[in-house]
This record gives sequence, C-alpha cells and structure tokens, in this order.
Amino acid sequence: MRTHRGVGMLSLASWGVGQWLGVAGLVAALLLTVRLEGKPGTWPIGFSTFFLLFAFLHLLFPGAVVALWMTLMLTAIIGIASKLKYRYLGFNLLAGDLYHLAASSWRSVFVDNARMAIPALFGGAAIVAVGMLIDMTLVEQARSLSLRLALFVVAVLIYIAVYRLSGGAPRFRFDLLTRDRAHLSAFVASWLGAGPSRRPGFVDITPDPLPFLPPVPAKRENGEVRPHIFMILHESTFDPRHHGVPIDRSFEQFFSPANGLSGALHVDVFGGSTLQTEFSVLTGLSSLSFGNDSRFVFHLLAGRVRHSLPSVLSGMGYHVSHVSCDRPNFVNCDRFYKSIGFEEVAYASTLPPPFDLERWRRERHDEQLYSHALGRIADRLENEKPCFLSIMTLMNHGDHRRRIFPPELRADVRREAVALTGDENYGEYAVRLAESVEAYAAFREKLETALKGRPAIIVRYGDHQPSFTAALTGLPPSDRALHKTFYAIESINGALPGDLVAPAMLDAAFLSTLTMSAACLPLDPVFATRTALLADCAAPYFASESVRKKRFHRALVEAGMVDLA
Repeated sequence: MRTHRGVGMLSLASWGVGQWLGVAGLVAALLLTVRLEGKPGTWPIGFSTFFLLFAFLHLLFPGAVVALWMTLMLTAIIGIASKLKYRYLGFNLLAGDLYHLAASSWRSVFVDNARMAIPALFGGAAIVAVGMLIDMTLVEQARSLSLRLALFVVAVLIYIAVYRLSGGAPRFRFDLLTRDRAHLSAFVASWLGAGPSRRPGFVDITPDPLPFLPPVPAKRENGEVRPHIFMILHESTFDPRHHGVPIDRSFEQFFSPANGLSGALHVDVFGGSTLQTEFSVLTGLSSLSFGNDSRFVFHLLAGRVRHSLPSVLSGMGYHVSHVSCDRPNFVNCDRFYKSIGFEEVAYASTLPPPFDLERWRRERHDEQLYSHALGRIADRLENEKPCFLSIMTLMNHGDHRRRIFPPELRADVRREAVALTGDENYGEYAVRLAESVEAYAAFREKLETALKGRPAIIVRYGDHQPSFTAALTGLPPSDRALHKTFYAIESINGALPGDLVAPAMLDAAFLSTLTMSAACLPLDPVFATRTALLADCAAPYFASESVRKKRFHRALVEAGMVDLA
C-alpha cells in the first residue's frame, strides 16, 4: 500500500475520487485516441499504442489510475504537438523531429512562430502540472512489479500483432504521415521501426537498372564562353495567381520575367522543411523517394549523394559557392552542402561587418544577402573561372501574423492585398513580397553592371507555400495545389536556347537539369537520362509510377551516385 504523503493530507481515495478518476480516465483515453487517430481504420493501432504507453508508464508508476492519467497527459502532449505540426507543415510529429531536427531548430521555431509555440508550451506545462497533482494527491493500492511486467509483455505482444495486421512500417511511410490522423500511432511507430532509419533507402526503386543514355555535348558555338550561373531560393514565396488572386505588373515581372522561362514548380512540402526542396533542386532527386527519411535527408544523406548540380559544375571548372540565411549547424546543412560539392558556404549569422546583423535579426531583408553576394561575385569575376553561386533568402519566412516592417511601409500594398482576400496574413505576405521584388530588381541591375558584358543565367524558385495558404484556400496541407510554387530562368548578356522548353508543371527534381540546358552546358549520362525522364514524370516526380524512373534510381545506386551501403 502507498502511504499518505504528509501528516494531515486529505485522502482523495476516502471520497471515492480514485474510482471516479479511473472511470473518467478510461473514457478520456477512448475519446482522445479516437480524436487523434481520426478514422476507424486506425483506431485498432491507436488503442494498442495507448495500451503500450500505459503499460510502460505503469512500470514507473505503481498505481494504475496514476499511470492511466500520466498516459493521458503524454498522449495529449504528443497529440497537440503533432496536430500543430500537421496544421503548419502538413506532416505529423515523428521521432526524427526530436533527435535530428530539434537540437538545431527549436530556437527558430520559437522565434518565427512564437504566437503558436508559446501557448503550446504553456498548454503542455499545464498538462504536466495536472498529472503531477494527481500523482501527489491520489492514494491507491500499488500493483506488484511482477504483475506490471507481465502487463507490459502482454501490451507489447498485442501492439506487435496489431501493428503487423495494420500493414506495418510501409503503411506509415506517407499515407498516415501526411494526413490529419494517426497522430499518436504514427509518432510511436516512428520510434519502433517505421523510421527514420540509420541507413536510407529508395522506396521507389526496382531491381533492374536503367542504362544511362550517352552524354550530350554542349550546345554552344565555338568561342562562346560558359555563362556564370546564379541560383536564388525565395523563401516561402508562391505566385498568388495559382490561387486566383490577381497581382500587379511588378509582381508579374518577378514571377514571369519577359524573355525568360518560367512556370509552376511542384515541391514535396507545404509550410516548411525548406531543406527538402533544396535537396530536390540540388541533387535531382525527390526527398519523398526516401520514405520516412524524407524530412531528414540533410542528416541521413550527407556524404551519400555523389552526383549533384554543385559537384558536376565544380568538375567542369566552375567555382561553386553558397550564401545561406541559416546557421552552419542548422539541420546539418553545413555538412550536407559541403558533401555535395560546395567549395565555400557563407552564413548570415556569422558574416562580419559591414553586414548589419541587428537589422538581419529584425527584418532578414533580401537586399542584405544580395549585397554580400555581390561582393563575392566581384571577387570571382576577376578570375577566368566561371562561377556558380546560390543564394538562399529568408524574408518571407515565418509567421505572417507578425509584421516585420513599420505599418506605414507599403501600406497601400497591404490594404489592397487584404481587400482582395480578406486575409491579414496575405497582406503581410504581399508587403514582404513587394520588398523582395524591389530588392531583386536592384540586385539584377547591379549584377548586370558587374558582369561587364559576360553572359550569365539566373535561376530562381520558391521552396514552399507559407502555412497560411491552407486557411486562405480551405485546402488540407496534403492538397497538391498547396505544393505548387514557381520557378523563373533569365539570361543576362545573351539569350536562352530557342529549343528550351519545360512542361506546364515542373518538379523541383528537374530544375537542375533545366539549369544545365539553359546554360548550354554538356549533359553527362545522368543528366542526359534525367532529361529523357521529363516526359514520364515531370510533376510530381515522386508520385509518378514510371518504371523507367524506378530503374533510373537503381542505376544511380549501382553506379555509386547514391550510396546506400
């Protein structure tokens, strides 16, 4: 028997409250699990998951009622975190979010999404406090350790049986990870064999490799020099016309530049996880091709991808560098960038003066990164080597309920945007976009002057739509319309090839191939083969059932271009 905790403490058990708490806990467990699992098809795995957690916590808390309420508290915290993550990012909470991403990204989450993160943190603290209060005040009979161990073994066996009957790890790959359901079972399953894994692997691959096509020579006249290539990622930027919202002339020129190639870009993600779009653009692979590891490709595939846009251009004699808006330790990006061929990487958080770090923390203005990039470009243009420089912006990232500029700045843009949509978030997006458009126009003008007649191409793209577009459109985060951003390719001191074409919707995995063709560079067997796959799976690349694509993945593995050993 557990003893009273302190002389004179009123025993709730003497009121029969313990029994009522037990009944209330069972009812709450039923309702909470049903709510988090979403549909009857996942109720069995949800109930077996809850029972497994209860049996585990019962080993730590000898009283059954206290263990039940502690399980409720833990389930509620998992559910809140997973529901919020799905709402803003379109993915349920996974184990890898804690042991891969949390250490380097928790600060960014709280800074950029304080209005969501702080109430959630206080809510979680309140839930823990309730659990502790019940444990401190409830007096109940303790069950023997042998009985609790036997209960835990039974819970494990039931969970394994239900898990396998429910489809096992493959069922959690995408269907249950990208839907507003299975918030409890998916999280626990991701710790128990449903990923992420230590060794990544393709989920869309066949045993039979596709022979690579012969290389394609450069489409360039004798004497023509190779162009410099500048690639710009516009954070959280999408073309409002995709959702039926009209835009003015300056925005049109930004998204669809005259004499350029532009269109819709399909990406793997919504609301966040820029690294997945970067991965696709730089490596020519879909992050989703790695199943449950898709959100952690910067961690699990660092050093494993031997063919990428930076590495190929470096092999052609380009100087390859990157200007990042992040920190070196953020989601393992420094190690990943260098592993795929970037020779130099500069990070906004570590740049010395004249870079204004205080202004950057306040506004994260594109023009600050462009200014630094122009200094790097000027140094590179003194050499004979062509350069490939990518720039990653940040200004449109984060909670659009937060205004990062004074209210009088572009007040007319804000008013018009809100009048068109009735959405204050879109008003803030439009203001930041207007600043981005102006900053890019100034950068392009200065770049053209610095080039002094030498040819260059600029490739620009959005990484994902911001989270507010789900509410703006009424669409779930998994809807493909919310996985659509933009791309634009422009030429300076030259013209794009006359035969350069792209489908109406281009997947991010093909943007590097299109970049090589736009620059009239030779295509090695991998790029040549990927170009031929455009007709099969232009967008979305991962969802395509093309057998040739799956055989292509096998060929990459067998050629050592993607190391899965």
